Formats: sequence, C-alpha cells, structure tokens
Amino acid sequence: MIPQLPKWKWVVGVSAIVLLADLISKSIVMRTLEVNMPYRGDVFFHFTHQQNRGLIGGAFSGVPLVPIIAPLFALALLIYMYRYLDPQSRIQQIAYGVALGGAFGNQIERVFRQSVTDFLQFNFYFIPFDFPWKYYPSFNVADCGIVVGVLILAFSWQKEPKTNAPDTV
Repeated sequence: MIPQLPKWKWVVGVSAIVLLADLISKSIVMRTLEVNMPYRGDVFFHFTHQQNRGLIGGAFSGVPLVPIIAPLFALALLIYMYRYLDPQSRIQQIAYGVALGGAFGNQIERVFRQSVTDFLQFNFYFIPFDFPWKYYPSFNVADCGIVVGVLILAFSWQKEPKTNAPDTV
C-alpha cells in the first residue's frame, strides 16, 4: 500500500527524481556526444546533442530575454496551479511533480548555461510525402516530463466530477 503523505511531499519527491534524471542525462550527453552530430539508433529514433538557445524547437532564439522570461512565466503558472491539486488524488500529485521537475530542469540550464541540452529525436523522413514535423525537433527528459505531466493533469481535472453542478432529479 502506498503511504499517505501530504500532497507537497509527493510533489517534491517526484520533482526531485525527474530533475535529477534530467540533469544527469544532460550531463552524460554533454560529456559523451559531440554537438550537432547525430548518433543513429534506428530509422525512427536517434540521439542528437543540440544546444537550444530558444524555446520549443529553437523558437525565439534570437530574441533577447524571451527564452528566459517566457519559461519563468510558465513555471510561475505551474506553481500557482498547485492549489488546485486534489489532496486525495495521487495521480495528480505525481503528474504535477513530473511536470514541475521538468520545468525546473530546463530553467536551471537556461539560467546557468544560457541554453538547454536536447538529445532525443524522432524522424519521419522515411515517409514518402512532406508534412511540417517530418524532422521532429530534438528534446530531453525535462520536456517529456512537462508534456506528460501536464497532459495527465489536464485529463485528471477533466474527469473530476463537478461539485457545484445543479442536481438533476
């Protein structure tokens, strides 16, 4: 049985695990892979060490302060959302911790390195027709945590029963 801990303890514990996994994986990539050199895993997936000075996919990399301020705003919004976690919902606490750990992982790197280390990449170049994300931007463990955590939170909040809905007879 999972112990009953206050929601903040689950959030802090899971955030710390995701943050450590992210920073350790980025450290390994920076020490072992050359920048911009793809290391093929297979047709669909490979490792590519890239230093992203912008936001998603390198957007706004040439605009001063946007890659620092926009994620800080998103992180502040995520921290504000803590008050809406259901204290009885372990899945919300874990999902929130995963997203928060990822957000802190990328922000720490942005502040101290002025870029974010991305290294996971999926390619769809074997598909014979063109579409916008045929070469998907590289990403990292923190990005996975943010996306997965926020999606699980959104679905869990969507599934919650409405407490102030009118009674139907």
